[in-house]
Amino acid sequence: MSNQLPSSRPVRKPAVKKKPTTNAYVHFSDKMTDALMNINNVIDENRGTLDSIQDMAVELTRTIQMLRVVVMKYVNTADNILETAVPLMDKFPIFPDKLVDIGKDALELSKKITASSELAERVLPGVEKSLTTADISGLQASKGDMTRLTRALADLLPDQ
Repeated sequence: MSNQLPSSRPVRKPAVKKKPTTNAYVHFSDKMTDALMNINNVIDENRGTLDSIQDMAVELTRTIQMLRVVVMKYVNTADNILETAVPLMDKFPIFPDKLVDIGKDALELSKKITASSELAERVLPGVEKSLTTADISGLQASKGDMTRLTRALADLLPDQ
């Protein structure tokens, strides 16, 4: 008898994986990686411009908020005067009709400015916060309010 034990199974050689016989193809992952690398390169190349635009937007938002405070200081004073003077001017016939109309128009304009200011006071802090925290969804959510604010301010201009 031989010293070798009979094997219970035949020994198999590992299977060799064959490459597909069809033409070579591009993997989706390669395409997506290339696209992401291109996006990354564009961002890197334009980083200074993007940051400058963001910085300017933050400063413009802060400037508008400060301008609103200054304007409202004077509008509130004028509004208080007009709310007292216009009804008196309207009651006494010594004031020309044209002067009474000017007073009424000024009072109406004052109310519109106040309403626009209140809208700006609600909208601009959120816009500034979204800009300083790079919160794109917050900016997108504020877009409609900013459009309304721009329209309200444009409505303050006299018809041209």
